[in-house]
Amino acid sequence: MAKFEVMVGNKAVAYAAKLARVKYVSAFPITPQTTIVQYLADMIANGELDADYVNMEGELSCQSSAMTAATTVRSFTATSGPGLLYMHHPMHMTTWARLPLVMAVVHRSTKGMQPDQMDTMSQRDTGWLMIECQNSQELLDTGIMSFKIAEDERVRLPTIFMGDGYILSYTSEPVELPAQEEVDAFLPPYKRPYPMFPEEAKEAMALMSQMWNPFVDPQNVWKQQQEAAMNAKTVIREVNAEFEKWFGRSYGNGLVEEYKCEGVEAVLVAMGTIASTAKTAIDQLQRDGRKVGLVAIKSFKPFPDDDFQRIGADVKAMGVIDRNVSTGTLGGITFTELRHSLYDLDERPMTLNFHAGMRGKEVRVEDIKRMAEKTLKAARGEKVTPLVEWA
Repeated sequence: MAKFEVMVGNKAVAYAAKLARVKYVSAFPITPQTTIVQYLADMIANGELDADYVNMEGELSCQSSAMTAATTVRSFTATSGPGLLYMHHPMHMTTWARLPLVMAVVHRSTKGMQPDQMDTMSQRDTGWLMIECQNSQELLDTGIMSFKIAEDERVRLPTIFMGDGYILSYTSEPVELPAQEEVDAFLPPYKRPYPMFPEEAKEAMALMSQMWNPFVDPQNVWKQQQEAAMNAKTVIREVNAEFEKWFGRSYGNGLVEEYKCEGVEAVLVAMGTIASTAKTAIDQLQRDGRKVGLVAIKSFKPFPDDDFQRIGADVKAMGVIDRNVSTGTLGGITFTELRHSLYDLDERPMTLNFHAGMRGKEVRVEDIKRMAEKTLKAARGEKVTPLVEWA
């Protein structure tokens, strides 16, 4: 039977790993992630979780050891900010090997202690799937779903599920913990992806010959990784729908959540806790007769371009809130991805960009309402400047 407990976001993440019955945890402390692996250490020490727990000397070896363990057992690690940057090289190796490792990232700026999304955005082309969360319940649910998505044979790619540091990691709220037997029914046992034992030497040699064959197009590894990432769109939708059948909760279609978008002229686009705050702003604006909705991005990688093409065909303007920046490029990273997805539409909506929340700067309901009003002006055909602003 499910039960409720008031807990911080980091504890919800630890429970996701516990309920998934991970068998290996690699740990190295970094604020604001540290208590995730502390909770898991307690669970293992108390006999609540049967897993190997290894303290590493740094994040690079933390990623490397978890990657190696994933060749045999369901594995998990967690990090934040600069720790994720230190993992960069082995993160590429994890995707190259197509290992379904799951990692929690608690957002921390790469230029300070407070949250923004530059840690994961800096790793967006390593090939990992990246799924964003708005609250602690979503962290727990997405953690469980991430294992099922990553381990699907159509995908078999490492997956990050992520949430804002401090705002989620250290804030308490009620979380429903599903029963272990229900999670076991939803998430099948781990299927070892490669032959690893002496009696499988023949299969292992055949695999190595295939991977290192000089007569095979050397680009194939990237092509196959890209195909798997695009397959993940279908798998994410399926897993989200199946999760709802089991546990009564879903997050849009798994890729995006459309909030009060019926009959609107414009939408705001946001991720993470800013999207959660934006819901309150949308509620107030619609009570005042403003025709503006919200699209919360759930999956950043793969990017939901199909959904945005569909939504973009029905609205006149989109205002993208980016908790990140692509230095030397006009606009943020989400803004750039979104404009790319809309390019081939016969009639494209006007797209505006708002840099907000960088290095933990507070983003208030009133700030988001102002962004929405500017986006509505663009939807009415009024000239708005600048196209990209720092909010």
